[in-house]
Amino acid sequence: MRNLLNFLWKNYAFFLFLFFESISLSMLFSSGHQSAIFSYTSNQMAGKFYQTYDDIWQYFHLTQTNSDLMAENIRLRTQLEETKMIRDTTIFNEITILSDTFKLKNDTLIKDSIVFYRDTTKPNFEYISAKVISNSIRKPKNYLMLNKGKNQGIKKNMGVVGPYGGVGIVYAVSDDFCTVISFLNTQSLISAKIQRNNELGSLQWDGKNPSIAHLKSIETYIPIQIGETVVSSGFSHIFPEGILLGTIKDFHMVDGSNTYNIDIQLSTKFSKLKYVSIIRNRFYEEQIELERRNLHDN
Repeated sequence: MRNLLNFLWKNYAFFLFLFFESISLSMLFSSGHQSAIFSYTSNQMAGKFYQTYDDIWQYFHLTQTNSDLMAENIRLRTQLEETKMIRDTTIFNEITILSDTFKLKNDTLIKDSIVFYRDTTKPNFEYISAKVISNSIRKPKNYLMLNKGKNQGIKKNMGVVGPYGGVGIVYAVSDDFCTVISFLNTQSLISAKIQRNNELGSLQWDGKNPSIAHLKSIETYIPIQIGETVVSSGFSHIFPEGILLGTIKDFHMVDGSNTYNIDIQLSTKFSKLKYVSIIRNRFYEEQIELERRNLHDN
């Protein structure tokens, strides 16, 4: 068994070559229908390949894997506690308001009718755990592949976070796998804000240092400081508000402009990323449809 694993490990480049060679077959498909079928099949086949490769990698890196799992468990427990806090606060506020018009008997709220109010105990965002089975960080346009797909409820435009912050956005989905546009992609543009003062900007990578991105559109009259935290704004409907993105490392004024170019030290170490959570916004379709109506009306 070990000889087989060593053989696969030493020759993974050859198998990777075979995979990319198969991609060239896409040139043979000209119609949209054929291209869609091939793209879907290619994503599924690539997922199977990287899954096998990842299983071998995991065999030789169990210590790092356990560390990543522990960090992810801590993050999930934190989210659970935050959800409980929201639930308790909501119920307390409702009872406080109702107690002005309803009688309390033995600390129990009573009335000869049913009282309805919006249930905010169920979060707007749900998290689906996934494993990273492919990841690039050295290209101008980097992607990840995860071992979750349509069969697990994954859809395009879902956000992805890791143990230490934001990671990317789901781009394509097959039955059991999905590809993710990494934050380390020059086409990725994330709605962000400075946590202290809620000043909005756009986070974008320039294709150079995989640990540094840039926060743009912050005007120079806004006081900012090195070390300040930058989080997701929540305005994209993809990420909840407050997902950690990074901290301000440096900043300078843009020539001929009244805005800063701010260097952000990304919180996620993409080279070590193995486990993530995919975020499902329960109201994403409803929110996007409403925005489309507003644009149409204007």
